[in-house]
Amino acid sequence: MTPEIRYSAGTRYEAPRVFPEYSPDHEFRVLNWEDWRFWRDNGYLVIRDLIPKEQCEELIKVTCGYLGVERDNPDSWYNITPRSAEDPTPKSIAGMTELYHHQAIWNNRQFPKVYDVFFDLWGTEKLWTTIDRVNMNLPNQNGWDFGGFLHWDVELDQLLATRNIQGVLSLNDNDAGMGGLQIIPDLFKQLESWLEEQPKGRSRMLEEKIDFEVINVPSKAGDLVIWDTRMAHGTSPNRSTVPRFAQYLSMCPAEPEHAELLEIRLESFANQTRPEKSGNKISGTAGSRKESDFGPKAELTELGKRLLGVQPW
Repeated sequence: MTPEIRYSAGTRYEAPRVFPEYSPDHEFRVLNWEDWRFWRDNGYLVIRDLIPKEQCEELIKVTCGYLGVERDNPDSWYNITPRSAEDPTPKSIAGMTELYHHQAIWNNRQFPKVYDVFFDLWGTEKLWTTIDRVNMNLPNQNGWDFGGFLHWDVELDQLLATRNIQGVLSLNDNDAGMGGLQIIPDLFKQLESWLEEQPKGRSRMLEEKIDFEVINVPSKAGDLVIWDTRMAHGTSPNRSTVPRFAQYLSMCPAEPEHAELLEIRLESFANQTRPEKSGNKISGTAGSRKESDFGPKAELTELGKRLLGVQPW
């Protein structure tokens, strides 16, 4: 039996891919050799000042507007209860906010320097952007209690063969303890031997304590943090007094030959919904406005059209 193809953020995380090998005289567009070696050795990288701070501020305003909260009014932050099966509000306890296609989101996806970074990372011009969410991770106060999590987005029996890049764009300055990305680089470096000790069918969630240091990755507004999908990662608890705002953003080699995946991407954009298979689409969130009611459809640049897939490379 052919296994079901799994899609995430409008892409195939488990698609067969390879990272490029560059000759010593290779010229990068944005990265440099120090960046490249750090990325390959450690499985993550912080790319500084990638997006203009004005675009970050605009997306923060959009996120607050969608959620109906005031950025500078803590009393308003906790008016939305965390999403659950019984109460499907637009935001989870971890801050994941169901907003995918606003113009402010696409402005960051189709920003040329972002594309150039992923050209450096993949070694191909033919890329698709992920279609992912934004995040408003609230401080743990007023009864809001998020303890953080660590996981992988790929089943562990597929992990070693997977080559994929995930990323998060910081929209505001994110110091340690502010609820940003947490990762385990030492486990990444010893992943193969660690996996050999794990039981068959073990969960992708890493809930037990392990003998590897978990690090929080500080970043500033406009910084993009990327990590190899084989890296255990997650969102940390926010122990500060201000929310952490972020946009999940990455790119991967385009796959226009996969008709179902291309259809999912194009329908997601046309309907301003989460990218899902037919019959399983999120058309809106109970108790909140649909995204299509919140704002007009985004306008794409020529680069944006190719990154979505509406126009071929």
